[in-house]
Amino acid sequence: MILTVFSHKKVPSAAIARYALAEFLRLNGREIYDAEYLHRADGSPYFDRENAPYISVSHSADYVAAAISYSPVGIDIQAHTEIDYDKIAERFGMKVNSKEDFFDAFSAAEAKTKALRVPLAESLRSPEGKIFHFIPRFTLAIYGEGEIFFTFCFEG
Repeated sequence: MILTVFSHKKVPSAAIARYALAEFLRLNGREIYDAEYLHRADGSPYFDRENAPYISVSHSADYVAAAISYSPVGIDIQAHTEIDYDKIAERFGMKVNSKEDFFDAFSAAEAKTKALRVPLAESLRSPEGKIFHFIPRFTLAIYGEGEIFFTFCFEG
């Protein structure tokens, strides 16, 4: 099971991560506990507690998203900004036909990179993940195993 949490960017990453942890534990019938939200030297987040679930966080424009699971998980949200996607795609050897194709592939590669903690260039050669477009002009990619559940976290 993968729990995905969305919020407005005004909610700090640590707060959304702790909310995701509590909801994930509740949904799995586990005792809810608090754990310190930290970052490794490579920037990847984790909870400082033995047997804590994996956590991944992404920010873009006005949104923040987190994914949490007992198996490695990665999430990426990307606003479809005005960029020279053809130039970037060519640089990384990506085969894309449109701006949306580019953001789908790039987001999937970012999510895979976060889950497997491998270089982005490696993930761009074979981007994988589940793609969602429920926010206009955004791509959301989730890499991991299991059914995906969505929830929202609001201020206050």
